Amino acid sequence: MVIWDVIWRIWAVAVLLGTAIPFLREQVWWLRAWTYARLQMLVLLSGTAIVHAFHPGLDTLFDQLIFVGLIIGILSCLRDIVPFTKLWWTQTPEAKLSDTNTSIRLMVGNVLMENSEQEAYLSQIKDISPDILFLVETDAAWRSALSELEAEYPHTYMLPLPDFNGMLFYSRYPILNVQERYFIQDHIPSLTIDLDVGHSQALRFYGVHPRPPRPEDDTSDLDAELNLVANEVGHLAGPVIVTGDLNDVGWSSTTKKFLRMSGLLDPRHGRGLFNSYNAKNPIVRWPLDHVFHSKHFSLIDMKRLKACGSDHFPLLINFALNDPKP
Repeated sequence: MVIWDVIWRIWAVAVLLGTAIPFLREQVWWLRAWTYARLQMLVLLSGTAIVHAFHPGLDTLFDQLIFVGLIIGILSCLRDIVPFTKLWWTQTPEAKLSDTNTSIRLMVGNVLMENSEQEAYLSQIKDISPDILFLVETDAAWRSALSELEAEYPHTYMLPLPDFNGMLFYSRYPILNVQERYFIQDHIPSLTIDLDVGHSQALRFYGVHPRPPRPEDDTSDLDAELNLVANEVGHLAGPVIVTGDLNDVGWSSTTKKFLRMSGLLDPRHGRGLFNSYNAKNPIVRWPLDHVFHSKHFSLIDMKRLKACGSDHFPLLINFALNDPKP
């Protein structure tokens, strides 16, 4: 029992350390990744706390401090997760009948460049028939596989690239202007597109895909790119959508800062996590793909779609756009 008690205390302390890592504000990639797993850490903390409370022999002051730490850890995880459940208030208002004169159906997804199920992905897009489609990790093979969409969507911007950096944009709304931008790294693109959607002002669309935390990419680049977009958006008066695989979660300090700086809203707030990654592993799953928007929009509905071979689930968001042209 003594050996077991020591092993258990080591385990409990390790769980506590894993819970505390997101508060360090470090840029090291393997530390940053711990921010994602708040739901998983909540499960581990809860199970550990239950066993710790009822296991005989764990009654020293150190054990009591561990238990208090576990409870604090549970509360910190709940603080991050609960706002993305129906227990919390919504940021994006529900659409009213009067809001639906102009609706915008947006589908956004990371296709996974080496994914071979292009036909299934294409079939889903055709069934969903969004007004705007934005896909990342699209190379020349993906553009070719989806080429028939170019007849259905008269307004496109094709940026097929290798190394998981490609972007494909399809729209039923006229494109007024396109900027292909490289905010921080000269090989990581983003798209800034102005669309005529029947509003008194053009819709500014930002399609972004910063690199994930990993040894070869400094996570400060991810933060810097989102900060630049947020600062720019914060000075815009018209309708705005920022979307893509942000490789970050809604409860991270980076995303919270982005929303504060930009003034944009998160439609998941008060509605659900809509975990988009990892579609191939139900245990390791968190929301990395986002659609943030200005206050010009209200929400008709939001869905997570089939992955179709990708490691990301696509998202479908149906917005109502207020203040249409007379």
